[in-house]
Amino acid sequence: MTRRDSVIGTVADALPEPQDRPVLIAIDGPDAAGKTILRRELATVLRTRGRDVVEASMDDFHHTAEHRYRQGRTSARGFWEDSFDHEAFIAKVLDPLSAGGDRVVRLRHHDLETDTLLENVPAFQVGDRVTLLADGLFMQHPGLANRWDAVVWVEAPYSVRFERMVERDGLARDPEDARQRRYFDGQLIYRREVGPREKADVILDNADPARPRLLPRADAVAASAATSPR
Repeated sequence: MTRRDSVIGTVADALPEPQDRPVLIAIDGPDAAGKTILRRELATVLRTRGRDVVEASMDDFHHTAEHRYRQGRTSARGFWEDSFDHEAFIAKVLDPLSAGGDRVVRLRHHDLETDTLLENVPAFQVGDRVTLLADGLFMQHPGLANRWDAVVWVEAPYSVRFERMVERDGLARDPEDARQRRYFDGQLIYRREVGPREKADVILDNADPARPRLLPRADAVAASAATSPR
């Protein structure tokens, strides 16, 4: 077993199991931290343990470009406030899996490449004991925060994520490039206004994907410091 396998297994151990209703897990974190890869890995682990898993991504629930860029194409606040259609995500994914929901989900709403709202997306029925693993940016947005049974925060230093974004997204290799600043500063707004890292149940340092580390939560660190002998 690799170091990564062991750590992913530990993350899976920390996730609550469904009882009489689905359990909803968010995988949150900044751009290029490794959220989607982690979602897929956790899904594989949980399925090998016999759990029924549904995977979703907020990347399939963008607003159209007209809405996304209504505050300007380089606006950091626009990135934070206007990127994702949370109402559609709630209606098509979260409400059906919540108490009293009909368990009929639709996992896509928008195609980013063509900037098209998707019609006739297949719907499918799931059971009460399903686990939803949903990854994306801003998963603890105030409109979503109270929906999750657990949140995993994935992080890596900006210098690492910057290189990943350059390679993955073709962005300019300039940290002051307007598009890079939009993403970076939008994350700063999220961190300042929501404090998502501090509210997460699990924090994963993914700077080195081969050697990820689980980090203590801020409240656990504070409690340890308060009880340590002086």
